[in-house]
Amino acid sequence: MKKLTKAGMATMALAASLTMLVAGCGGGGGTTANNAGNAATNQTGAAGGPQDGGSIVIGQATKYDTTFIPQIPSDLYTQNIVNFAFDPLMTIDNNLNFVPDLMKSYSWSDDKKTLTVNLDPNANWTDGKPVTSDDVLFTMDVLASKEYNTTLQGSYGYLVSLVVGYDDILNGKKKSFAETGGFQKVDDKTFKITFKQVDAAVLWSDIAVMQPMPKHALENVPLKDLITSDFDKKPTVTDGPYKFVSVNGQDSVEMTRNDNYFRGKPHIQNVTFKTVSADVMPGLLANNSVNLVLQSALKPTDVEKLKQVQNVKVLPMPSLSYQYMGLKIKQHPEFNQKFRQALMYGINRQAIVDGLLKGYGKVLNAPIPEVSWAAATPADGLNEYKYDPNKANQLLDEAGWKIGPDGWRIDPVTGKNSIPLDYPLGNTVRMASATAIAQDLAKVHLKIDLHQPQDFDTLAKKVQADDPSIYMWLMGWSLSVDPDPRGMYDSNAAYNYPRWVDKQNDELINATANEAAFDKNVRKQALVKWEVYYNQQVPYIFLYEPDDIYAYTSNLQIPKNDWTVTGPINPQEWWVNQ
Repeated sequence: MKKLTKAGMATMALAASLTMLVAGCGGGGGTTANNAGNAATNQTGAAGGPQDGGSIVIGQATKYDTTFIPQIPSDLYTQNIVNFAFDPLMTIDNNLNFVPDLMKSYSWSDDKKTLTVNLDPNANWTDGKPVTSDDVLFTMDVLASKEYNTTLQGSYGYLVSLVVGYDDILNGKKKSFAETGGFQKVDDKTFKITFKQVDAAVLWSDIAVMQPMPKHALENVPLKDLITSDFDKKPTVTDGPYKFVSVNGQDSVEMTRNDNYFRGKPHIQNVTFKTVSADVMPGLLANNSVNLVLQSALKPTDVEKLKQVQNVKVLPMPSLSYQYMGLKIKQHPEFNQKFRQALMYGINRQAIVDGLLKGYGKVLNAPIPEVSWAAATPADGLNEYKYDPNKANQLLDEAGWKIGPDGWRIDPVTGKNSIPLDYPLGNTVRMASATAIAQDLAKVHLKIDLHQPQDFDTLAKKVQADDPSIYMWLMGWSLSVDPDPRGMYDSNAAYNYPRWVDKQNDELINATANEAAFDKNVRKQALVKWEVYYNQQVPYIFLYEPDDIYAYTSNLQIPKNDWTVTGPINPQEWWVNQ
């Protein structure tokens, strides 16, 4: 369940592409991708085939962070941009199977501890230099470094944490995996990675999703200065289908195609990512000012309106994302298990799905959404936490949250009669859900103090840094393809924002990737067992799985087989009718 993939990354939406779900196309309530009004069929091309040239604008409703070196940004909106410029070692197809990208082929040693990787011989950087084993090693060394994991507050050290020598590099005893036995360069396009132990998930959830950095462009930049470097603000060398032209604050990023892209020259000449208010996004689609809208930028209430617009295609799809209410459990022991369970019972989550999402989504009860092959069900012992204020009141009493003379429950640690709740600007459904949650919890005598919504990036940094002003917050995870909980849900995970520490949870997570778990059926049962335990403990207050509502103008041609539940994945294959 990590977050970095070609398809996009999570977080809040911190938003988790890094790698989580192997998903199907099961419905999520409301309209599905197969009966989505005027998006019933995707474009497969105009007569005469693809056309070269033209420009498109991609709209996002939340500001990106101006940091574009791979594995530096931790939000979905920046990662969407990075994915147009930097390729991972492997990508996915429209069935969410991993397929070659920079990595042309791979093989395992007999003991399944050493992975041999062959890079595509035609993969080059935009300055003509080849993508090499040295670039991969450089990237791995950065991810393991003390500077990346402390000064830079990097979130993707887990991608290499299982490689031999990781701890020595993290602690400053060694500088490179080439010294530790974790990495062996065979030649410029072939290398071997050796892991500390047999691991059933390490290729799909870690190595496959890594996006190499250009060593020759960054090796002279001190690691502590990566995020303030000129390259980070506007990369001058990329290996993906597009390259940067200009970055205009947090308003827009202009890109142009990489004519020498090794997977084929993109058809569309120019792509602009533009930050646009969700309120005006439908109008911009209607007048062709925006050509494609990605995740979280359209409101469910926009769907019916957009279906009536002749030149707009609307495509609601089950997603690999979810929304949650987080709690700083380590900082606030009063947020105990019974308190957390009470919140699950006390919030009318189905009403949020029906009312705010207009049925375009599902209630969530565990960290692997229902569309995954590994998702647990009530038959496995999953508690559905159906709305029950009486049960919530009972649990709150047992948790020590007594009702004071003013009718509000008293925090047994702070003595206060209210709990702050923070949430970011941008996602209108999430913002509206804050009010709905406060109203529901008021019925069980919990007073929720809704803070003014903050810029997404500002709040995300506070949550990541365990800012003492943060008690509870609303955000989401945009997950990726392999259901590996490590790096996100175990006690020491960078993305474990509640900072929940639990030995049994860690043991259950480890069982999902041991040697026996190379058998997919064994792995599924291990994942289900972990999900059921996590569902009982509820370190996150799970809210809902929203459908992703994509929309694009009819002049933008996206091949039918390019659509997945993570969105369209190969921009080099799109084109514009001119």
